[in-house]
Amino acid sequence: MDIARFIKEKGLERRIADALAACGRGQELVDTIAHLPVKKSHAVKRFGSYIARGGEPVAIRLQFALEEAELVETFLHELAHCLDHLANQGGRPYRRAHGEGWRRWARALGISPERCGRSDALRQLHERRLKLVAVCRKCGCEVRRLRRLAGGRTYVHVGCGGRLQLY
Repeated sequence: MDIARFIKEKGLERRIADALAACGRGQELVDTIAHLPVKKSHAVKRFGSYIARGGEPVAIRLQFALEEAELVETFLHELAHCLDHLANQGGRPYRRAHGEGWRRWARALGISPERCGRSDALRQLHERRLKLVAVCRKCGCEVRRLRRLAGGRTYVHVGCGGRLQLY
């Protein structure tokens, strides 16, 4: 799926056109990024991300496990990054990701200029993916993580000071 198709499926054409008009930019900015892919993100702690290599936008990644309203807001958040990059820093690596330029685009797109959000669906997905990686030898506390702990090291349980037995 690309950005143009996502915008059409979610009915965001008018909202984006109004934002471009409010920021004094024409449709050419959206036409520049219309072909960029919207990819599925495998991250369980992040709603989405804007990917740029060098000075060029590459893709927008979204966590499709989000609720519909959160998914649209996350897309607009990442689109604001992309538009800020092209409008203010085109041809150069993207800097000051949540700076004044991004906040201006976020307000124009009708989203709150905040960095983080909360989602019950994403929290549940994260909890389902946690695996047992160690057990404390002293108190029996289980340590669950997404990734295993590196072998060949000694780990200590912060709660009681006991050694952790890796799984």
